[in-house]
Amino acid sequence: MSNTSRSTYTGTAPFLTAAGAQAVLVAALAEADRTGVPECVAVVDAGGHLLAFGRSDGARTASISIALTKAVSAATRKRATADESGGDMIATVRSALAADCVTGIGGGIPLVSEGHVVGAIGVSSGSIDEDIVVAKAGVAVFP
Repeated sequence: MSNTSRSTYTGTAPFLTAAGAQAVLVAALAEADRTGVPECVAVVDAGGHLLAFGRSDGARTASISIALTKAVSAATRKRATADESGGDMIATVRSALAADCVTGIGGGIPLVSEGHVVGAIGVSSGSIDEDIVVAKAGVAVFP
């Protein structure tokens, strides 16, 4: 029998707390308010599970699920949604058809701590460029 300790089977990794998710959400919604663009903002953990959500007054209700999809896609694919298809809309459609909760539409950005993706933010209701600006404002407060 091996003398291997249990510690070789587990590790420690940073994770996104509820407080961290709220800070990202508040910063993103403040940027949406500052720019005058109503937005839906979702913040998820590394597994794509919702930790925080907010919707500006006037944001499109159809954008609620899109913001969540952007966040889930960025967290689970470990890259910004705008990078998913390289800007090719046909590739964006293919990825959406091939997998649930994957999108190449800009506005989803991973949250990285100590080199680990610990979650992501997804923003929707403005133009793609506006969504990305608001998402980046949320990411900017993340240490």
